[in-house]
Amino acid sequence: MMEYNYNQIQDFLDDDSFVRWTLFGQDKDKWVQFLIEYPLKASLMNEASQFILELNEIQLEQLAEFDQQKIWSRINQTLKVEEVSQEPVLLRSWQQPFIKWAACIIVLFGIGSLVWMSNPRGQVSYNDLLTSFDAQIPLVEKINTSDSPLKVQLEDGSVITLEKNSKLSYPVHFDKNSRTVILSGDAFFKIAKDPNKPFYVYANEIVTKVLGTSFRIRAFDNDKKLFVKVSTGRVSVFNQRRINLSDPETNGLVVVPNQQAIYSRSDENLSKRLVESPVVIAKESPIQFNEAPINKVFDAIENRYGIKIIYNEEVLASCTITTKLIDKSLYDQLDLICEIIGGTYKEVDSQIVIESQGCK
Repeated sequence: MMEYNYNQIQDFLDDDSFVRWTLFGQDKDKWVQFLIEYPLKASLMNEASQFILELNEIQLEQLAEFDQQKIWSRINQTLKVEEVSQEPVLLRSWQQPFIKWAACIIVLFGIGSLVWMSNPRGQVSYNDLLTSFDAQIPLVEKINTSDSPLKVQLEDGSVITLEKNSKLSYPVHFDKNSRTVILSGDAFFKIAKDPNKPFYVYANEIVTKVLGTSFRIRAFDNDKKLFVKVSTGRVSVFNQRRINLSDPETNGLVVVPNQQAIYSRSDENLSKRLVESPVVIAKESPIQFNEAPINKVFDAIENRYGIKIIYNEEVLASCTITTKLIDKSLYDQLDLICEIIGGTYKEVDSQIVIESQGCK
């Protein structure tokens, strides 16, 4: 197995072999093997290739109008580096730091040229992901063109239910280390447990990692926001364009039942909130109370919904409640409790915060 530690674009740019492969097709077998062994690096690798190709295209267009030696001299003066004796083939040496690449382009072509540098690929589409993965393993594609949900069963026993106009691509056989699929649209996932082979769902700019759980992803190419809603278990959601993919469980946003991850494509912000209608996940919790201390009531609600409730225990120590919580939604229950204790509630970071002056 090839041993590499490539966790950012610059790592690929610093590799002469990678640059030669991108520009001239050299060392092809080496990098195809790399993709097979490290499938989660495909998107990052593609960004690096795009960066190299786009910079090279700019260079070829501009060199016809400028004297290379004068350009190189101007770059050196701006960056305050020593004069380079040999005449460069490209405007930059691939091994110099990323910030110097940016400075070169600012000097030669203006600030506007940095738009594609800061976001070289723009938003990631389903076809972008297919292009990245097709080089490794042929994919099977399922498309739901009907009004009824379409169930797709994978070789590991996982079942994915596609809603209308949704698409799923996946390998016939997963590799030995992971299970990876590509989604466009709205789908519910029920993933078979396999601690040794984490399951990854690529959907536009977000990646969801699970070991065995059920959840829903909505991510159409034209959506302004992408959603991951968890029903059971827990998942890790991360932006594949920014996160170190070598350890997504640590760096990702962990989402549990009754929570959802929301990715805003306009500002590349990944946040976590409660779902619109939280459901009961632990039915054995008490739902009837007779002069019960408020902390017991809040504990029961936390257990029933798996949602943390934050409040000032000292201020509410004297509050007791007699009520039934059956046949009421979570928010109806909170409305009732807050009416009794003269308080209010709000959601903060997928938790419920109770504000009250206490009971008299």
